Amino acid sequence: MTTRIFQAIPLKVNTAIQLDQKASHHLARVLRASIGDPAIIFNGEGGEYASVIQSIDKKTVTVEIKQLIDRDVESSLDLWLAQGISRGEKMDYTIQKAVELGVKKIIPLFTERCNVKLDSERSKKRIEHWQSIIISACEQCGRNTVPTILAPQSLDVWLKTAKADHCFVLSPHTDKKLKTFTIENHSRVILLIGPEGGLSEQEMTQAVQQCFLPLNLGPRILRTETAGIAAMTALQCLFGDLG
Repeated sequence: MTTRIFQAIPLKVNTAIQLDQKASHHLARVLRASIGDPAIIFNGEGGEYASVIQSIDKKTVTVEIKQLIDRDVESSLDLWLAQGISRGEKMDYTIQKAVELGVKKIIPLFTERCNVKLDSERSKKRIEHWQSIIISACEQCGRNTVPTILAPQSLDVWLKTAKADHCFVLSPHTDKKLKTFTIENHSRVILLIGPEGGLSEQEMTQAVQQCFLPLNLGPRILRTETAGIAAMTALQCLFGDLG
């Protein structure tokens, strides 16, 4: 499979570009690529560019852009994930799989039972880390549009501005199932998922007051890192581009 590389720069056919240090290292040192090898370059602005490695130096790789390929694998659903922040690799895993499943926007949320504390400096570093996970997931799964991730914010503040065609909050205390809803193409759908321990009763009440509909995925209680992925998979199977 041809290596896919994200570069946050303008791209144009019949030009040569020097890849950034991280991408150059990955191609030259990790993949042991050679001059003449193919690569796919994309910048998140739509489409992807068939390219060929032109030169490999100690720290830089240069590729020549040959052709624009108008390839789009985006879902017809405008799917947003509002996720209570979980610890360490659990949040990383959720973000990675959400990208693979076609999420368009991710909103990390501080909630009553969230055990993660971030000051401004740690928050900035965490966002950069999550963005790198998003880009890597796009490179792997073939997406040419990079999802947005917002800065972490409190649930109560975010709820005041949350608007979509369909807003769901997962809850084991309802009988309402996803298959009972009708969701049209290009609808914006927000999924609100609690952290470890779930949302508090007060937070559930706040969400419902802001027009979030409680949704039950099934008879088993899912972990926070599983719940969002299961819900997004069900949405894409029923109303999107899976299955």
